[in-house]
Amino acid sequence: MSTNIAEAMNNAIKECKDLPITGVIDYIREVLQSWFHDRRTSVLKLSTQLTTVGDVAIGVKDERARYMRIYLITFYTFLVKDGDLDGNVDLTAKTCTCKEFDVDQLPCAHALACIR
Repeated sequence: MSTNIAEAMNNAIKECKDLPITGVIDYIREVLQSWFHDRRTSVLKLSTQLTTVGDVAIGVKDERARYMRIYLITFYTFLVKDGDLDGNVDLTAKTCTCKEFDVDQLPCAHALACIR
């Protein structure tokens, strides 16, 4: 696995480099079609809208959120005390002072404590 698409495609099509260009293009189409089919079938098996990795990450954060204290500032803004890194959470803007909610676009432990 690589994040470099050119490297991934070169590894995928190294078997067909001796074929004429039409054969190479047909082979690339088959490879891409199988990748998309495999991804689609694995996504259809999911029971939630998040991936398995996202589900596990939310579960771990939710466990941490159980022990946090929440103080209401406004209807959608909260001060969350966790004893280590306190956070100000704004649920309408989807932001937290820990910046995890901002960057990952998944609720941080502070936000999960407020949602709870």
